[in-house]
Amino acid sequence: MNVYIEKEIDDDNIIVVTAKGDRLLLEKWTMKLSPLLFEGKIFPADISPLWVKMYIEGKGEIKWSVEDHLGTVDLNAKTDTTKPKAPSVQGYPIEIANNDELFIINGETFKAQTYCLGWETGEQVKFIEGSPYGACASAKLLNLNRGETCDVWCE
Repeated sequence: MNVYIEKEIDDDNIIVVTAKGDRLLLEKWTMKLSPLLFEGKIFPADISPLWVKMYIEGKGEIKWSVEDHLGTVDLNAKTDTTKPKAPSVQGYPIEIANNDELFIINGETFKAQTYCLGWETGEQVKFIEGSPYGACASAKLLNLNRGETCDVWCE
């Protein structure tokens, strides 16, 4: 089966779409090869419910763990390619306060790093490190609407 690399989040995390239309958030399992510059390309892959192994021509393979199923895409639907569509998955809606410096997520207040700025109230985020529950600490967020990550800490 082939996979399409929809979004490169960073060197260790990507979002792919399988030939069946499943959108998957993957985290790199093997340490060889950097996936950067693969966004928008299609690769053959072996896919299981727990992992994806992609084969890169002339460079070998990269194994990824499946971190989350982000919904399905209708591969037969005509799409507008002028602007990206927001994923149809649910995360935590964010509320922006204090001049775009604070995020309120699930009742907890987090201070944003500068590269988080520009995110908007109502966008959906998923915690890929840390948690919105219990003791407040630092966390890493994935903005499901933008496909961007951001480090935050408890205010």
